[in-house]
Amino acid sequence: YLHFHYGNDGDVTYNEFSIGRGYLTMKVRPVEWFEPRITLDAHQDESGDMKVRLKYLYGKFKIPVETKVVTDPFLEFGIVHMPWLDYEEHINWYRAQGTMFMERNKLFNSADFGATLGTLLGRKLDKDYQETVSSKYPGSLGSMAIGVYNGGGYHALEKNAYKSFDGRISIRPLGPVLPNLQLSYFFIVGRGNQEKGAGWKPPLWRSHAFMASFEHRYLAVTGQFVMGKGNQKGNFTHWATEPDPATGEDVIVGIDEVYEFIGASGFLEIKLPMIWSSLIGRFDWFRKDDDGSTCTDGRCDTMRAIAGYAFHFHKTHKNFVMVDVDYIIPDRDIPGVSDVWEVKLTLQIKL
Repeated sequence: YLHFHYGNDGDVTYNEFSIGRGYLTMKVRPVEWFEPRITLDAHQDESGDMKVRLKYLYGKFKIPVETKVVTDPFLEFGIVHMPWLDYEEHINWYRAQGTMFMERNKLFNSADFGATLGTLLGRKLDKDYQETVSSKYPGSLGSMAIGVYNGGGYHALEKNAYKSFDGRISIRPLGPVLPNLQLSYFFIVGRGNQEKGAGWKPPLWRSHAFMASFEHRYLAVTGQFVMGKGNQKGNFTHWATEPDPATGEDVIVGIDEVYEFIGASGFLEIKLPMIWSSLIGRFDWFRKDDDGSTCTDGRCDTMRAIAGYAFHFHKTHKNFVMVDVDYIIPDRDIPGVSDVWEVKLTLQIKL
């Protein structure tokens, strides 16, 4: 993802060229039932330096089973896909614009150390649907995935011995009669990636998300709702502190509160295949509790609007040039908050 940005971060106006991501992936299939993968992730850190890290490094065991209920079950072991984002990003293909709704609000990211078990539900949809609409997750009844993970994400050291359990199930309620419609549920049960103290456990992490999606040759639309408490990093937390008798400095003695959150997001892509183009729009709303130090009423509301145009010059959704406007609608109840906006030109190339 290669970018040129022009915008305002609330304090200063900026314009710059940048690299959002540069992935290098290698897959091999020594035998039909086993497919290892490694993906290197080149990105710019906050100082502008280029860094390379592992995004995926796993062995994928493919189980040659096809019944009326399951098709193509698999097991990934290593640094693997978590159940949600790979699914959502094959409906909303514009990850190059920025992260998806839940990741952008710092609930979790896309990969972790662990194991993921997944399968298509029902037999595969016909070739015509896969060629004209989507070939991703083509189970005629839906798909599902479940896994256990360290809980810190692929670029964090695990700070405790707890694990997170994630799962997703996506159902086509009308089956192959109307395969365009899917209803999805996703959950996370775990603890935030913070160290365990002498008198407390790491903060709770619970998330429940629901999404309805409709994909068509000329249209893709999603609507999702999420609620829960805590997050992957464990920093949706207010820590209880007491002065250290020896130094007088405040030290953590426990967890006072784990913040709850609620949010919703809608995405729309209007596909114009006759001119190799797409119009996209997205609206996010996210509310997180706060101790009152940031948000005056103890609740932080964030609203974001995105609109863009993409020209697909080779293989739809893989190689395109896109211009978009990303605007964070400020919470006017917080004094001194300025508008945050960005106009971005993006080139995505996938070979």
